[in-house]
Amino acid sequence: MAALKARLWYLQQEVLQTVVATLREDTGASEDDPLPLLVGGQIAWIEHALVGYVSQEMMKGRKAVDVSHDALDEIEGLLSDQVLNYARRGAE
Repeated sequence: MAALKARLWYLQQEVLQTVVATLREDTGASEDDPLPLLVGGQIAWIEHALVGYVSQEMMKGRKAVDVSHDALDEIEGLLSDQVLNYARRGAE
């Protein structure tokens, strides 16, 4: 079990690093700018919290789509406009 947890943590860190690199690239942020890391951390927190919450609610018999919509609405209210609009791309 410890090896599985360690691997999961490693994968989460890889995802965070990839998100941060993408945010830096998309915004043109320098390596010493902490904002991509801070926003990337918020995205990682959202993913972690959402997966945990959806899993718990599905075990109670709720549908994933319903639970995830409810949770995303709540999470959105917890985030500032700066995080919600960071690196936003225009409509294509």
